[in-house]
Amino acid sequence: MPQKRLLFLLSVFTFVALALAIGILVWFPTESSSAIGTVIGAFAGILAVIWFSASLYYQSQQLKEQKVQFLENFKQLREDNRRSSLVVVRDLLSRAEERALKSNPALRSINDLMTLYMDFSEWPTILQSTDPALVIEAGKKWVVTKETPAVIMMRGIKNAAETYFRATGNENVDCSMEPELFVFTYGPTLWKLPFFDEYGSITGMLPEVMVQLTPSRASIILAYWVAALKQSASEGTNMFRKDKIMEDIKKHKEAGYPMPEIAKDLAERIE
Repeated sequence: MPQKRLLFLLSVFTFVALALAIGILVWFPTESSSAIGTVIGAFAGILAVIWFSASLYYQSQQLKEQKVQFLENFKQLREDNRRSSLVVVRDLLSRAEERALKSNPALRSINDLMTLYMDFSEWPTILQSTDPALVIEAGKKWVVTKETPAVIMMRGIKNAAETYFRATGNENVDCSMEPELFVFTYGPTLWKLPFFDEYGSITGMLPEVMVQLTPSRASIILAYWVAALKQSASEGTNMFRKDKIMEDIKKHKEAGYPMPEIAKDLAERIE
């Protein structure tokens, strides 16, 4: 109810009440002062109830209007935060793409990342050879030219996504996930957003592939470090901590991941 209409009705009620009180006193004259006081008190009570009720109603309307205004301001603030976060998102994604391309000079465009990553030609040597030199050479090629740019992009997309989700108040996001699992999980939401959509077609399948290949990827990293340990030992340099690598082998074995050939002799020593 508009405020002017409410004020008008209250004025009408007050005028009617006063008119009735005066009419009663005029039409039903009485010499008793107590009777007059009773009539006046009764109508004063009625007016007090009317005005008190109107005051409560008016205050409730004000609270409703303030709530609506607060929600509007909150929506506007959130929209401003969303737009500001998208500017940061754009920069984070651009820098991630730039770092990914720099990590492998042969990668001319980020569009080629998926095709490049799907070339597993180094894997047989890494996983099946027992020659440290061959494993290290193939491992470096895979990690440097393929795994590294892919991981850089996954981390960049995750960082950008976390920025956006925080700015928009989305608390139901598990930021503890590994980058590729995070992007795989929230990708369907991300690829619909500005700037993220540019990478949906480029990396849309990449996080899924990386997640599915997690056991093999872990085996490749383990094979590389075991090969480096053995080569270092044969050269007498002992540059790597054997206890740390043995702990990695133990965790790898407990996870049920395939054990690379070069690490099997060490794995057999672990109970």
